[in-house]
Amino acid sequence: MNVTIFLLLIILAGISNAIMDVLKFRYSRSVFNKFNENWWNPNKSWRNKWKNGDPEQGERFWGSSRWFVRFTDAWHFFQGLMFTSLFLSIVFYETMINAWVDFIMIYLIFTLTFSLFYKKVFIQRSVKPTNL
Repeated sequence: MNVTIFLLLIILAGISNAIMDVLKFRYSRSVFNKFNENWWNPNKSWRNKWKNGDPEQGERFWGSSRWFVRFTDAWHFFQGLMFTSLFLSIVFYETMINAWVDFIMIYLIFTLTFSLFYKKVFIQRSVKPTNL
């Protein structure tokens, strides 16, 4: 049971990391550009941590630019989720084969999950017309 939870947390971390990179580097082509851009678009959402979107006016709420930044925009939310998943996975880790083999398996699971979601799931594909 712990191994299953552990692996699900590693997969969740990989998905969260893919969301962060898609938002940062491919937002305009992502599936997320259909949603509230004040939360999802990193070119706009970074302002959510400041009063009226202006850093000169200070934090929007106490800790919004520090401890609670993960609640101000999608990129920071998924960064927090990625770190929480990775740190929590330590609690559930049990040696599966041996430390080195486990490391390679964990690395592959994380990177393959990241790649799948970054390249295939979160990027919109242009629809090509079919020939009738």
